[in-house]
Amino acid sequence: MTNDQAQVEKRNFPIMTGQSTVAQAAWTMASPSIVLTFLAVALDLPVLFVGAMVTIRQMAGTIADIFLFDPISRIKNRKLVLSLTDIALGVCFILAIAAALLGSTPVIMVTFAVVIFVLGLIDESQTLLLTDFIGDNLQSKSRMRMKYAQLALGGIIAIILTLIAHETTKELPPLHRHSIVITIAILCFMLAGFVTLAVRDTGTRLKRDTAPIRSPVTALKDYILNAYEMLKHPWFRKYIGIRLLYVVTIMSVPFFALISAETHKHSDKGLTALIVSTAAGAVVSGPLWRMLNNRSHRTVMVTSCLMVAVTGAILVGAHFLHLDHNVHLHAVAMFVITVAVNGLVTVRGLYYMDLAPKEERVRGVAVSRSLSRLTSIGVSAALAAIAHMHETVWALVMIVGFSILSALVSYIVAKPAPQAQPASA
Repeated sequence: MTNDQAQVEKRNFPIMTGQSTVAQAAWTMASPSIVLTFLAVALDLPVLFVGAMVTIRQMAGTIADIFLFDPISRIKNRKLVLSLTDIALGVCFILAIAAALLGSTPVIMVTFAVVIFVLGLIDESQTLLLTDFIGDNLQSKSRMRMKYAQLALGGIIAIILTLIAHETTKELPPLHRHSIVITIAILCFMLAGFVTLAVRDTGTRLKRDTAPIRSPVTALKDYILNAYEMLKHPWFRKYIGIRLLYVVTIMSVPFFALISAETHKHSDKGLTALIVSTAAGAVVSGPLWRMLNNRSHRTVMVTSCLMVAVTGAILVGAHFLHLDHNVHLHAVAMFVITVAVNGLVTVRGLYYMDLAPKEERVRGVAVSRSLSRLTSIGVSAALAAIAHMHETVWALVMIVGFSILSALVSYIVAKPAPQAQPASA
């Protein structure tokens, strides 16, 4: 790295860390997997629909991966587009709040479905762009520092803001209190969008000049060809094999939130407890996984999967023994799950950035995320059907089993790079 590049990175690092921290706080306080799930159950929407919200979001993300990755890779003014996506996320949550407060049940269901779809589309597009944006503007060590710092700092901010909202709105009905928390998250999204504009993007010179207009059929054919080409690379096959196994484990967040919402939907502390425990999990995630990641990616992968498996098994046992009516039990479970999933998602991204060459970075992440999301559509639909026809706890049983399998495969496949041996005298 030249001195100029080092100076630019030194300037960009605190800005990008600040932006991602505020965005992390926003996502924690308005998480579709937790907050919108809890809100939907509190509004007495059908369990099948609540579970299907996960599937809808995965479908939207798949569409972005298949049809938008090439236009995204050609974007020149990346920081402006990233800023607009944060603002658009805030608008989506405004619509969700308006429907929850003013709409009838059919209106709420339609609005939530549309909002979840658009959120998935924007979130996935933003992730594709951020992968390239961060990769161009920060070196490997700085990327890791930023990722773990945003978890800790964003979690602390979310805890403070949520507790302030909780203490100052005690006299309001639960639905209005939930809406105020989401409103604070909207303001954080807006702030994150404006902070992005201060970044000095050093990677725009690598962008191609023109972007041909492609029909959806052509885009789909290109995607299939790209997937075929990516699967020829040994590094990509290694990565995608691990990633697909993590699909079920990562599904623990919305389905743990669902079983908690079913139990505590009328509690005035239920959603606050989940948000605070989730934010606390993010705070712990930063230093914990950064420390373990210094040892190896595999250590984080295996530990995360086992944490989900053990926590899920305890919650399943408590359910069958009728010991799960205390809100603190679900809060602790969500805390552990958040720590585990944050570790898994973060190390998955870092592992990919270390494996992927620059010329294949955006294409590879689009293919891997789309294959993962196609798997997620089937998995989430199956888990939602199980929760609807039987009990949500049986979906947790499935998650526990696959998490154990994921830990085993991660241990075998994601071997640390061999250390160089000192030369003999």
